[in-house]
Amino acid sequence: MTRLVYSRNWPRIAQLLVSLILAGYVACILLVARWMEQIVDPVVRYAVAFVIVQSAVLGVLVLLLIAGKLARVRWEWFRSTRINRLTQLLADPDSDRAVLAASRKWPAEFLTVVEDAVFAFKGSVRQRVIRLLEASPLYPKLLALTLHRSPARAIRAIALLGRLDTADARAAVLRGLEHGTGAVRQAARKAILQGTDQATQRKLLEDAPHMSGWQRIVMFHYAPTDTALLPQFIADALQSGEDDRILAAMELILTQQRLVFAPAPLRMARSDNLEVRIKFFKALPFLQVDSDPVLVLQAGLEDTDWRVRAMAARACAHFRPAVLADRLLELCRSFENPTEAAYAGRALALMGGEGWLRLQDLANSDSGSARRIATEAVERRMLGGVA
Repeated sequence: MTRLVYSRNWPRIAQLLVSLILAGYVACILLVARWMEQIVDPVVRYAVAFVIVQSAVLGVLVLLLIAGKLARVRWEWFRSTRINRLTQLLADPDSDRAVLAASRKWPAEFLTVVEDAVFAFKGSVRQRVIRLLEASPLYPKLLALTLHRSPARAIRAIALLGRLDTADARAAVLRGLEHGTGAVRQAARKAILQGTDQATQRKLLEDAPHMSGWQRIVMFHYAPTDTALLPQFIADALQSGEDDRILAAMELILTQQRLVFAPAPLRMARSDNLEVRIKFFKALPFLQVDSDPVLVLQAGLEDTDWRVRAMAARACAHFRPAVLADRLLELCRSFENPTEAAYAGRALALMGGEGWLRLQDLANSDSGSARRIATEAVERRMLGGVA
């Protein structure tokens, strides 16, 4: 049934089934109406026939629902019993033959128990479960499921195989990237990034510019942080001069929110690509700047686009360069968009010293919108808020 539902011809099959059901329904009404020829008025006769057929259909549906519920309860009981039996067998280290025999008899329940065990246990117990799975007749079928037409089955297989980290499992997960459903491909990316094959992980990261925004965010969320993979990818991307790679690296930094010891070239602050400049200053607190941070921030505060100036002012709250206090105060007084002024005010509030005093003076002035922005920044600082 699953193969039929996920086939390409299912829309036509569904339309045909609906047509057949309606035709059968109408035929039943006509047949019952012929049996009731003693009713002279045709309107009354067809109305009574409709009521009889409708009542019969509802009665049959109720009986089918009751029978289905009873069958489901009984099936769940049998399934629970089998799962408990398999769990007991797995707990016995000398029951490998019995486990393999049960896997042939109850493949679905065996897969459920193995999934729970692989996710729950570590060490020798987990290795034994993996060894039993590989020795079972279910394993070849599991490897082929990564390309199954049903996305649910394919995702389930990929999630389990991604935990095994064997050559066959890695190859099967890699085939999941060829699936026609985006959710399955995303599950395969997640499994690969949670594995140990750094060569394949690097290929996925290099392919990030060609993915949609949500796919990149999800993938970057699962990227490993305990290896040299990410710092090397980010460093190579920032030095490449290719805008799409640079943007992907910036999105990775912003998603992970971790300090990256990768040199950030000053030329990105003056890039012709507006998106590169915006994300560069947004990610600047997590980067290792290869020149004086004041020169980089100053370039951002003097940018022609208010979004770049806003992100540069936001970065000033992290670096707190006192020499840029005058420029930040100028942004509070005269701005194209209130966002850049708000970030500038928060940076001055965190900077302290002369900038903090002049911000208080601005909050007590009669300069309209600038006064409101400065007042908000002062209140955030006094109430313990952050920029």
